[in-house]
Amino acid sequence: MNSVERVLTALNHGKPDKVPFAYGYIHPSVREAIIEEKIEDKNHYRVNWSPTFLPGEKLTDLNPDESTDVRVARKLGLDALGFQLLTPMMPLLERNEAGVNTIKGGLLRPNTLKDFKAGFPDTDDESLYKEAKEFVKRYKGEFALFCRIRLGFSPTLTSIGTAKCIEMVHNEPDFVKEVVDFYAEWMKGHIRNLQEIGFDFFWSFDDIADKNGPFFTSEELRDVFLPYLMKPAKEIKIPWIFHSDGELFSVIDDLMTLGMNGLHPLEPGSMDLRKLKREYGDKLCLVGNIEMKHIMKDASKEEVDEYIKGCMDVLGPGGGYMIADSNQVPAGSTAKNMLLISESVMKQRSIY
Repeated sequence: MNSVERVLTALNHGKPDKVPFAYGYIHPSVREAIIEEKIEDKNHYRVNWSPTFLPGEKLTDLNPDESTDVRVARKLGLDALGFQLLTPMMPLLERNEAGVNTIKGGLLRPNTLKDFKAGFPDTDDESLYKEAKEFVKRYKGEFALFCRIRLGFSPTLTSIGTAKCIEMVHNEPDFVKEVVDFYAEWMKGHIRNLQEIGFDFFWSFDDIADKNGPFFTSEELRDVFLPYLMKPAKEIKIPWIFHSDGELFSVIDDLMTLGMNGLHPLEPGSMDLRKLKREYGDKLCLVGNIEMKHIMKDASKEEVDEYIKGCMDVLGPGGGYMIADSNQVPAGSTAKNMLLISESVMKQRSIY
């Protein structure tokens, strides 16, 4: 099998020739360390979660960016290569001492809703997709190509502010529904246009939980979010992965009504991997779960090998598994350990 066949087989819950290998996003500083070269890019790390705007502003692009440098993907032996055209959001940002923006809440309220809606670009503006078309043309066939998107959970939470959104689901649910529905309608057009470009799959980054569990109950998801987000989900005609950090067991069945093929990132310490494989391994492609804080940073070769073997042993049997990051490859990751991980994956992934 080639990389495209390998990834698509796993996403369709089949057994490929070997376990596919992918990363959703690699921080630019880590990319540079891996190839030992400065990457000159106009989009070099502004924010990696979504394009952002303030009330009264209008977006003219979607921060187009590759999820990693193709030289990094080739050096690591990745089967998938990504591009991002993420959903716009209206967060309250604060720049820290390192010059990186951090989210401190959200700016979307009933009195800013009109400006919020007016700030979005028209999904039929062809200029939004120019770089994505060039990306697909360059790498089609060499990698399974994905586009990083957001279906609407994370954008709603981030634009309103997570704590405020949780409160409003209880006290002002109609406002939250209006926001989710607006995102859903915008995403329908965005998804239609992205599919025409020729991506092999989508990877939707939509955090709705943390290590303590989901932010919303099953009933709240079914009332406030899922009826609206079902609309863009039904537009998706290619395989897709749903991403959310945290412990998800109480809402997985609800989320699966959206029709995703895969679940990412299987956060270490939050998800019981054996239970996940046993109960959902024949229904979902499980995507993850390389740990970020130690394995990607400073673990020894022996620790890396043992960890990767554990992933393969628990999640690999029967197919329907793609080894990947457990959130992303963050700035603290080291080139040494990323190469150790790659070496270990290449050595251990021929398990079928």
